Amino acid sequence: MSGSLEGAMEMNLSDQNEGADFTICCEALDEVLATERDIYISMLALTTREELAIVGDDVEALTDLVDEKTLLIEHLNALETERMTALVAIGAATGLDPQTVTLSEIAARLPQADGRRLMENGMTLRTQARALEQANLRNERLLHGSRELIERWIQYLNTVIRASTYGADGRVEGRDVRSLDRTA
Repeated sequence: MSGSLEGAMEMNLSDQNEGADFTICCEALDEVLATERDIYISMLALTTREELAIVGDDVEALTDLVDEKTLLIEHLNALETERMTALVAIGAATGLDPQTVTLSEIAARLPQADGRRLMENGMTLRTQARALEQANLRNERLLHGSRELIERWIQYLNTVIRASTYGADGRVEGRDVRSLDRTA
């Protein structure tokens, strides 16, 4: 065999190995995106339960939900590490910068069906992340409103306590008894 033919065959095998590495890395990235998507869907369901706990003043349920949310966030953080590892491997196989590469650039280098699946997972993940962001903002507003209600309740209780304290002579000081307007 001639030297140039051997060299061409070696380069072809090298390209095939890089192509296989790229495909494996893309599959890993796709799996990470799909898992992240599933966790965001779980977190979105959790925010609905969180909203019900806030509106229902269920502090115990809210505490449990915070613990559950913390575990999901820890899982997402681990997945972020896996995603960056896949991107670095893709960068090594293709020469793309892992810090700036986009899913579109990666998908363009894949067979059409694989590229489409990667893009769909990425878009679904983005949609779920935005929905979760909106749900968290809604719950934040509810918690803020709930805190204002609690502060009003504390002010009311302080007023009642001050209105019904005993003086030095043993008599109740201040007869200004107020009631909480529950319709507010």
